[in-house]
Amino acid sequence: MIHKALRTGMILALIVSLGLTGCAEVAYERLNDPARDTWQKPQGVIEKLSITPGSRVADLGSGGGYFTWHLAKAVGPRGIVYAVDINKAALDMIFKEMVARGTPNVRPVRAQPNDPQLPEPVDLVFSCNTYHQMIDRETYFRSLASSLRPGGRVAILDFQPRGFFSGMFGNRIAKDKVRLEMEAAGYQLINDYDLIDQQHFQIFEMAEG
Repeated sequence: MIHKALRTGMILALIVSLGLTGCAEVAYERLNDPARDTWQKPQGVIEKLSITPGSRVADLGSGGGYFTWHLAKAVGPRGIVYAVDINKAALDMIFKEMVARGTPNVRPVRAQPNDPQLPEPVDLVFSCNTYHQMIDRETYFRSLASSLRPGGRVAILDFQPRGFFSGMFGNRIAKDKVRLEMEAAGYQLINDYDLIDQQHFQIFEMAEG
């Protein structure tokens, strides 16, 4: 029986191979619409992340790169942002934008559903609107610990469940559920920010012992 995570990856790959790349690009372009800044508050998010210039950061589930460029500015020219996604269409968009911007500190990384494929340990793994889509999250983040530098952190920003149908289609996740799963994966909560009305924003690090 094919593992659920692998099956998900195969389905996504099939979608791309069927010629829907153009549709994906349109969707990512909409996600990158500057109008999103009003409710997403990217500058406030970056401020709360307290990123040290020169840091290595993974933008996990980077999509079309909405947060990638904010993170790249925060790490500075001596830092690196790995734009990590399983979708080739998303990474192609980031690569084109990277060339257009002349941003050498951004590096697209094609991930597997169960492995971010990071080329080196990082100081911060940042995930926006991606956690709820992942399969077997406890196993994934337990394994991810080996990709964190000493003192490395994991920041998870995702949508709050709201309304009768909220979460029915797997597009939202409760803050407490994220926390319980991360604790089961060996992490501890170090920050919990009430910054965005529609989303919860938590930062974790590996638990001692």
